[in-house]
Amino acid sequence: MPGFAAPGVLFVGNSAAQDRAFYRKVFAALPARGYSRYVEVGVGSYAVALVAANAGIPPGCMETSDVTLYSSIVGTCIAGGDLGRLGVHLDGDPVNLPPGNVVDQAAWLLYVQLLARTQAKAKVDYWANLVTDLEQRPELHQAAIRDSLTGLVARLSGLRYQPMCMWDHIVQVADDPHTVIAVDPPTYRAGYEKFFDTDGRLTWREPPYAVFDPEVDMQRLADLMADRKALLLFLQEDETGKAAYPRPVFAHPIGPGRTAYVVSNRPDEVFAITGGPRVSPRSAVITAAADLPVLPYTHQVSQDSRIELRPVRQAVVDYYRDLWMHRLAAGRPSGNYPLLVLIDGHVGGIICYSIDPMKRKRPHTTKWVNHMVLSFAFGAPHRQLRLTRLITAIALRRDTALTAVWNTAATLYLSVSEGVITVETTRHPEAKGLRGLMKLTSRDAHPDGFKLIYEAPWTDKTVAEVLADFVAKEKKWRNRNGGR
Repeated sequence: MPGFAAPGVLFVGNSAAQDRAFYRKVFAALPARGYSRYVEVGVGSYAVALVAANAGIPPGCMETSDVTLYSSIVGTCIAGGDLGRLGVHLDGDPVNLPPGNVVDQAAWLLYVQLLARTQAKAKVDYWANLVTDLEQRPELHQAAIRDSLTGLVARLSGLRYQPMCMWDHIVQVADDPHTVIAVDPPTYRAGYEKFFDTDGRLTWREPPYAVFDPEVDMQRLADLMADRKALLLFLQEDETGKAAYPRPVFAHPIGPGRTAYVVSNRPDEVFAITGGPRVSPRSAVITAAADLPVLPYTHQVSQDSRIELRPVRQAVVDYYRDLWMHRLAAGRPSGNYPLLVLIDGHVGGIICYSIDPMKRKRPHTTKWVNHMVLSFAFGAPHRQLRLTRLITAIALRRDTALTAVWNTAATLYLSVSEGVITVETTRHPEAKGLRGLMKLTSRDAHPDGFKLIYEAPWTDKTVAEVLADFVAKEKKWRNRNGGR
């Protein structure tokens, strides 16, 4: 099972490598400075707790909490607690625990959750096949989950966990001068809820909690801890210059106009460890596609939808490319600059550029020496909308390309480029999906049919303008096709 349907990906953290390296340096110095209690709220996948353990903080000093069933199953397992107290129900009936130790029982519950999450996906062949695989090979999937749990238990044995709202937990420990509080909150509203969605089929004794909204709750967190005795460290992704505290202790860029910050309520104390503020010039990347849910098959995309462009590793867009092309291994073009297109917080599309024709000393054709290549642009499958057309239109913006190549030498090539080309190998003399978006400028015979080259100048339209144009045209298109 590929991608975020795979059991192993449940145990991948969502913080960037730069953040974890910074945390490790700070954590390693804390015991000598009198900190004997590590508290992590919204513990998620336990990635930061593992960093703390690797830095020398004993798991026996760790207290963790969260409000998701996933984190509660894992945390209860690590702590050696009673999983029956979670009260897990599926379709209203209790999920009975199998005989065996707590790791076996936790693996079973996580398998049940994984199956329910997969069954809640769009009713298309791809997800149906994954459901079939989960149902026909339960032992294999539970074994993979069990192996990951066994490793976590070995590394974090002694850690304590309780299902609790982060705000309640923070208030309990905020005035302990020997406590460090770590928080790695979601980057969009209801991020955890959307990731673990089962359409309400899976329920448990969920603690009361408030949904975390980064727009307001990052600052709320900073204000709450401003004068407290515990040391706070939390990760914030926001517009550059909008850190919740005026003196962030660490930062690295994640795209034009956006920065990932590590923020502390006592920056001077952290600076005493690090020698001052630290900035990583390397762009952050998404380390697990699973942290971003795919756009639902019936999601209503309107001109008010929120579009976000996010640079990622090549492996991330390759995952979605293979997923949406229904191929086990799509070809890998070289020299790529990939992007995810998020629509209302979901993965709605992927874009990838190349500068190969521009950087060759002797390009095979001089006609395109001033053009970047749109290696591919795909939209998520949708019941009504041709989302690939929206993603392609977004890819034709110069500012979109700038987001992809930002902080690289390719920005120089972009600055002198006139537009973008894309190459299509098809059985037909035209790629109808590009009609009205790009101009067919070359058609050559090919063993598989035709090799087509499409070209378009860069557009300076805003994303909002592209979206509004797409919504209007799709409405007309559906009306011409009987409202489908």
